[in-house]
Amino acid sequence: MSFKAFSYSVKQGLLSIRRNRMFSLASIGTMMACLFMLGVFLSILINFNHIVSSAESTVTISVYFNSDVTPERIAEIGRDISARKEVASAKYKSADDAWAEFAKEYYADDEDLLASFGEDNPLGDSDSYVVTLKSIRDQETITKYLQAITGVRYVNSPQATMESLNKLNRIISVASISLIVILLLVSIFLISNTVVVAISVRREEIAIMRLIGATSQFIRGPFIVEGVVIGFTGAVIPLLLLFGLYQLLLHLVENDLATMASWLQLMSAGHIFAYLVPICLVLGIGIGLLGSLFTVRKHLQV
Repeated sequence: MSFKAFSYSVKQGLLSIRRNRMFSLASIGTMMACLFMLGVFLSILINFNHIVSSAESTVTISVYFNSDVTPERIAEIGRDISARKEVASAKYKSADDAWAEFAKEYYADDEDLLASFGEDNPLGDSDSYVVTLKSIRDQETITKYLQAITGVRYVNSPQATMESLNKLNRIISVASISLIVILLLVSIFLISNTVVVAISVRREEIAIMRLIGATSQFIRGPFIVEGVVIGFTGAVIPLLLLFGLYQLLLHLVENDLATMASWLQLMSAGHIFAYLVPICLVLGIGIGLLGSLFTVRKHLQV
């Protein structure tokens, strides 16, 4: 296509959007809603995966011993645990260390109550190994192994919590994909209707163009441009809205919800939009292109 033909297609495509502004606005609005919801759900999924991954990297399994286990046996258990290929580290925590951590966390603001314990250690039987895994997938295997060790009294493993988080992640993913597919189909339908209206309005003009020998590519060009412009516009606007809203959310979490910031560690806007921008633009332009191509092929026999 020559530059002159390309310029004509762009001009006529934009004029068609203006002529059929109601259908065009409906198509753009639906595309915006679709990609806005896509952006919201993708942001949730990316952040949720990040939170789960952060939680997995800090998950530890605590191994407690029977009261009659000797120090030699405790050291032997530690060597056996460290020798496992699934284990990243196995650090010994004495009962005194456990009480010191507990007191610092819960009695730091009440020294009188802490002093009332004197030299007593309420956690006297809490000698343990804190086990960190290389992969959270090995949690169930290692937990069963630890529970079977002679001399082990109790194994504290947050397996149920991690399974719940992973299950919630799968539910959010399925729900997001289902809703997004429905909205994408609605967007394609509306863009197709917009192009159909444009074809109907210009039917006589198209017939004349056929008679004077205009090529199929030349006739189809404006309708393709129309679909692409609608798709591009419907992608850019929600991206701008999402960027502003995400920046507000980050500010809210970092300042007004500071107590939540310790576990609700959201990813930066730059990281999120490195995914969202190409996905939304490709989907927006792609849906506009597919919708217009499908409609032109069906309703415009050239």
